[in-house]
Amino acid sequence: MNLAGLLVFDDSDDGRQIAERSFGGLRLLERGIRTMARAGVRRLLVVTAPGTRTTVGKVTDRLDLELEFVEWGTKPHMRFGAGEDVLCLFGDHAHHHTSLSDLVADGTGADEVVIQVAPASQQIELLVAQVSDLDAGHQMQLAWAPGPVEEASTGAFLVDGALTPHEISTSGAPLIDFLRVRSAGWALRTKAGEAHLWRRVIDRRTARAARAMLFGQVTKATSGPISRHLNARMSIPISKLLIETGISPHMVTVLFVMSTGLTAAYLMSHPMPHWRLALAGFLWQMAAVLDRCDGEIARVKLCESQFGAWFDTVTDNIAYLSAYVAFLVAVTKLHPDQPLFLYAGYSAILAMLLSLGIMYHYALKTGNGSLQKYLVGYAALPPEQKGVLYRLLERYSFVAKRDFFAFVHFVFAILNQFDMIYLYTVGGLHLMTLGVVISQRKMLTYHAENGSMEPSPGQSATGAAAQDSR
Repeated sequence: MNLAGLLVFDDSDDGRQIAERSFGGLRLLERGIRTMARAGVRRLLVVTAPGTRTTVGKVTDRLDLELEFVEWGTKPHMRFGAGEDVLCLFGDHAHHHTSLSDLVADGTGADEVVIQVAPASQQIELLVAQVSDLDAGHQMQLAWAPGPVEEASTGAFLVDGALTPHEISTSGAPLIDFLRVRSAGWALRTKAGEAHLWRRVIDRRTARAARAMLFGQVTKATSGPISRHLNARMSIPISKLLIETGISPHMVTVLFVMSTGLTAAYLMSHPMPHWRLALAGFLWQMAAVLDRCDGEIARVKLCESQFGAWFDTVTDNIAYLSAYVAFLVAVTKLHPDQPLFLYAGYSAILAMLLSLGIMYHYALKTGNGSLQKYLVGYAALPPEQKGVLYRLLERYSFVAKRDFFAFVHFVFAILNQFDMIYLYTVGGLHLMTLGVVISQRKMLTYHAENGSMEPSPGQSATGAAAQDSR
């Protein structure tokens, strides 16, 4: 689909201030650009009040996007033509990108304007949109209404380029009036949106609400139960603080996740007295919590990348291997006369390296930098191709996730049960490898037959084409 976009801020001091308002690590102007790019827009015209700062960051500058800024009263170079879908968005409405993706998914029909509406979730002045049936056809009714209202426009509209929406900057009319006049005689329809995927931003309080809305969407479907229900309650408040400092997700990975994991590994290698083991368990659990933060920040700032996914994956695995080597060192100190413990540990590390090699191979074949996608592919295999053992391993695959491993380690460490940690880890790594070995050939064959195999991109592309893989 050929999709263009129009992002409009009011021609006023308020419009300029709204464009400059920052939350979640981005100004609203730049957030709107990245969100529309993520929704599939490839040509975007941004209309701003005079004096608005239109410089953008490197991530935005590298988007696969033709971008033009124009002030009110200035004629743009960009043109939209008939047959080209144009996503129009009020600049003071912040969306999660899936909200806009859903709006544009079906495109526009013949002579059609699509208005996205959703239940109102804010007690502020919102745009109310209605379609009236008249003898001469449909008419769009747009008006600002003080809250509370039951249903409101999300500030997003999908129109045909034949309406020449690029002319708004020289029309002298606000977007609300421009759309009402230009849509006269066109078929109009509303499309339902989701209340939890958009917010209008007019001040600091509503900016905080928009940030909370975005952070409410950061947990991935592949996250394990401990990550969703426990770790997220700690990581999201931390991410909210970190994101406003301007720190990059990569720096979070290095400064917080990797350093915490390596410190835990060092303490685990000398588990006596008990406080060292307990502190190691606590730090390992905190590393799992902080491991969410880099991805949460990347998703809220819309700066996920294949490079970021690979960087996160590789640093995680360095921390894993360091921890398991630390277990071996500790075993030689605690059980010097029982070589079976040591041999089991060597076997577990070899099993882990084997499973990592298979999963990295799968990630390269499918063009993904996140090993979490292996579990997505694991579950995507048709039921008729899954044996009893395959289904059993799929059902309990959550035990192979870092969040579950780390939590079990934490509990046993507090209870001063190093041997239980060791046996659980050795057994878990062997079971994980068994599942990977059983599944990998079937998964690669299935994805190749269904056209989902992609070459490894080997790039640090960000923006609309980057996947939510951190």
